[in-house]
Amino acid sequence: MSDQGPVLQSEFEAGHTPPPRISDARPPHGAPHDIFFAAVKTTRMPMTVTDPHRPDNPIIFCNEAFTFMTGYTEDEIVGSNCRFLQGPETDREVIGQVAAAIAAREEVAVEVLNYRKNGSTFWNALFVSPVFDEEGKLLYYFGSQLDISRRREAEEALHEAQKMEAVGKLTGGIAHDFNNLLQVILGYVDILEARVDDGNKGARRAVEAIATAAARGATLTQQLLAFARKQELRDRLLNFNSLVTDFRPILDRTAGDVVLRRQLEENLWNCRIDPVQAEMALLNIIGNARDALDGQGCISLRTRNVILPDGDPQAASKLDPGEYVAVTVTDDGPGMDAAVIDKVFDPFFTTKEMGKGTGLGLAMVYGFMRQSGGLATARNGDDGGAIFTLYFPRATGAVAAKPTPALPRTNDGGRERVLMVEDQADVGELGREMLRDLGYDVVLANSGRAALDLLQNDASFRLLFTDILMPGMNGVALANAVRRDYPHTAVLLTTGFADAAIDEGARSYELIRKPYRRAELNEKIRAVLDKPGART
Repeated sequence: MSDQGPVLQSEFEAGHTPPPRISDARPPHGAPHDIFFAAVKTTRMPMTVTDPHRPDNPIIFCNEAFTFMTGYTEDEIVGSNCRFLQGPETDREVIGQVAAAIAAREEVAVEVLNYRKNGSTFWNALFVSPVFDEEGKLLYYFGSQLDISRRREAEEALHEAQKMEAVGKLTGGIAHDFNNLLQVILGYVDILEARVDDGNKGARRAVEAIATAAARGATLTQQLLAFARKQELRDRLLNFNSLVTDFRPILDRTAGDVVLRRQLEENLWNCRIDPVQAEMALLNIIGNARDALDGQGCISLRTRNVILPDGDPQAASKLDPGEYVAVTVTDDGPGMDAAVIDKVFDPFFTTKEMGKGTGLGLAMVYGFMRQSGGLATARNGDDGGAIFTLYFPRATGAVAAKPTPALPRTNDGGRERVLMVEDQADVGELGREMLRDLGYDVVLANSGRAALDLLQNDASFRLLFTDILMPGMNGVALANAVRRDYPHTAVLLTTGFADAAIDEGARSYELIRKPYRRAELNEKIRAVLDKPGART
């Protein structure tokens, strides 16, 4: 319910303590009234009656359902104005709508965030209606309420899912074309870099600037895909304490002049995550904390085991009950405004100055966590500062020992024959140029059907290097046909598109994501052709 006047700040400071009770406030006697109040008292829907003829329109009646919903006793409620249910996050515009309706003696229906006696919040579907006698005289205001917190949470989850689906379709659709453009830029940068004389410093600086800008574009694309949960995760079983320890030098450099303290739980559970994405998420959060502190202060990094729902009510509302590894980053800065906390994980939302932030860093973190089956949360600490927590589901099994570092691979190419299939002419020309520059004998085809026609006349190719997304026969179908009919030819797939169905079909083949660099392509090709048991 609401009031007819403004909410006093002192009421909030008193911890939602209601105004003094009017001791003689009781429903009037008489058969019709007695039946009405008896019926209202026994219903399971929370209901109240207020008296507009008394100062401050106090509650003169409430049923047991209302006391159960709010946590207050009847003695604490009767005689109070309904504003005692309001709190700092209650929408003042909604309260204004209720006050205006009461002043105009009209009914009103709203949804408002209210507070229980214990300080917890709930969404209240409130309906207020004036009650008139036979002569049209106003007698009471009748209010019915309903706790719709679960419905609101479901609506928010649906809205988030729809938003993610929309962003996913957008990013998945543009990623293919955008990554093809970046592939052309980065590919020719690598070729130019190998051919520019070291003495020509101006030309080398120009090439490096192009490479930096293109790499930044590739990173932004990956951040969008991460937010939309469209990037490929390469998860493995690991202990987050080991990740933090191994990553310590980079974390310290990211924190800069700010003190970075670590508090790692000794017997931390294992989790199954993509270590590269986890490192990027941690760097994003620590980088934001450093910027919030403006070079002065302390950042705390803590790992711990958490059992939900008891471990953290904020996370329990969005995660299934169970065991989780929690990674918390806390700073002692000024904290975040309430409006910022609600939007901090939204894509393109940033509080940084123009040109200093894209608004995709934390969005990427949130998308990665949800895709990993976990959650990212943000809140302010009781003593100030921002608190970001990552929740990873606990995984069973033992963490494998670290592999022995491999000997560095030379950047030499090969002499094998490669059949490259690419429907985009500029990307195909670039790929052929890169492979020839590495020493391979390359033949380029612009479609899956053209590639099969070439193989019918010349089956001596050691490698099929094909894009996945092509008109007509796609790359996976082509790879399946080559594996069946030309078993001596190895297969390497590439794509700039992110789609679960395509990725599923390509799982039995080696894959390199666009945009790839010259050295990365050569290393992948050698891994395919030189691995033990490769077809010859």
